[in-house]
Amino acid sequence: MTLSKRLVKEVVKVLNSLKILKHENIEKTIEIPPNPELGDLASNICFSLSKKIKKAPKELADEIVSKIKIPKGSFIKKIESKGGYINFFLDNSRIAKLILKKILEKEERYGSSNLGRHRRVMVEFSQPNTNKPMHIGHARNTALGDSLSRILSFSGYDVIKANYFGDIGLHVAKSILGYLKWGRNLKPKKKPDHFVGDFYTKYYEEVKNNPELEEEAREILRRWEKNDKRILALWKKMRKWCLEGFKETYKRFGVSFDVYFFESQFEKIGKEIAKKVLEKGIAFKTDDGAVVADLEKHGLPSCVILRSDGTSLYSTKDLALGIEKFEKYGIEKSIYVVGSEQKLYLKQIFKILELLGYKKAKDCYHLAYGLVMLPEGKMSSRKGTAVLLDNLLDELKELAYGIVSKNNPKMSEKEKNMIAESVGLAALKYALLKVSPEKNILFDKKEVIQFEGNTGPYLQYAHTRCSSILRKAGKHSVNLENDNLTEEENKLLMKLAEFPQTVELATKDLRPHYICSYAYDLATLFNEFYHKCPVIKAEPESLRDFRLTLVKAVEIVLKISLNLLGIKTLERM
Repeated sequence: MTLSKRLVKEVVKVLNSLKILKHENIEKTIEIPPNPELGDLASNICFSLSKKIKKAPKELADEIVSKIKIPKGSFIKKIESKGGYINFFLDNSRIAKLILKKILEKEERYGSSNLGRHRRVMVEFSQPNTNKPMHIGHARNTALGDSLSRILSFSGYDVIKANYFGDIGLHVAKSILGYLKWGRNLKPKKKPDHFVGDFYTKYYEEVKNNPELEEEAREILRRWEKNDKRILALWKKMRKWCLEGFKETYKRFGVSFDVYFFESQFEKIGKEIAKKVLEKGIAFKTDDGAVVADLEKHGLPSCVILRSDGTSLYSTKDLALGIEKFEKYGIEKSIYVVGSEQKLYLKQIFKILELLGYKKAKDCYHLAYGLVMLPEGKMSSRKGTAVLLDNLLDELKELAYGIVSKNNPKMSEKEKNMIAESVGLAALKYALLKVSPEKNILFDKKEVIQFEGNTGPYLQYAHTRCSSILRKAGKHSVNLENDNLTEEENKLLMKLAEFPQTVELATKDLRPHYICSYAYDLATLFNEFYHKCPVIKAEPESLRDFRLTLVKAVEIVLKISLNLLGIKTLERM
């Protein structure tokens, strides 16, 4: 049980000791007062209860407080009534000792749990197509999936991180056609995935004036499915180039995977499943030969699972992949980190799996996320106007380098570049994670790189400041006790106590942005504490030791928080 839950339960227990309150849902009435002078916790129960027993809330609160007896050994120090509220003042010195002791004992495991013990879950994320480099939308997908995987692992789940590459389909056929027409057996002289992507863009430039290219691309796909040697060889070569480029980007992004899936490996088995869907009467054949899953009676639009020319679609292969995940990997839950625009499509896929008799279809979950918009407007890979992830990382590094270099003119170039790379990546990841997944993001690179405000660099800097204080202080004794906590110290300690519950909620709701909000609040409270409470120069020595111990606790929890977001911490900035 987390400390914050334990404190709430103590308050509930005390209120439950009165018969008048026994049948009320007391826990839901507990809140944190806006002003510390009104206590650490409060109950608004008198406002709902007053209507039932026909007494004014203030009168009822006074009566309840006069009858309550605080149990011996309780964390509650005193209880008061004010304006109809019942206010609870906690023994913060005792709580502080408990919080700090837990953090120092557990260190990097503080906030972890066995919530997912003996449960295996697969998180499928990133999912780029092997016909163009990754863009900023892939960055949001990848950051979300990676952070979610870290949070689930931290909470005891056995997590399999999976990446599903779109390595075949009409989109890939268009790149192959582009290379056949304009590549002339060229080899990459730039990052290989960017090289391949140039032919995808070139195709769309040319198809405007030559619409017959669309049918030529379909013919490429048909030839691939018939194992045409020339097309297969070129497909393998271009795919290899793209995967080499992706490998570089993932390394830079700080992300790894346990399992790699490819659309191409599910093409044949997907067609077999499409036949089964047809045989079971779940689908019908159209006059031109397309296979369509009939989902109207289930409140969903019908879904094409095989084209009229016999070639496969995303749906053909996604059905096969959905089955493979559960049968081969023994997972209990399959999480798809996929854009919100695919919400209906995935509902169709999950419903078809359910109709086929796969009970695990109910354990498929779509973590939907919104678009990443830019101040200058919408992006398009086809038009070549997408913000490529590699280019964006370069730009953010350059912006960060300017700030780092200005703040540290005597620092070596190697260290400046290392810090700038880390700060740029932190800026990007945090900006993509701090917003609730389903919401769209307006991304402005000049705003996200700032060292002030709700940004990744701000959090990194707060952690660095903790490290700097501890480094300058040198050796000191651990002191967990302070009988005269300042308001800033108390707020900071209470926020530290909230961390395990925040991780638990982020795990249950599959929402990494909870960790972002928590980390920002913690960093802000730490900065308030730092500016108002001397640490290294604090006197007497016992107070100095206590505050250094508190700084160490903040450093630990900030580091854990940033790690759960996939962000590196730095000793210097």
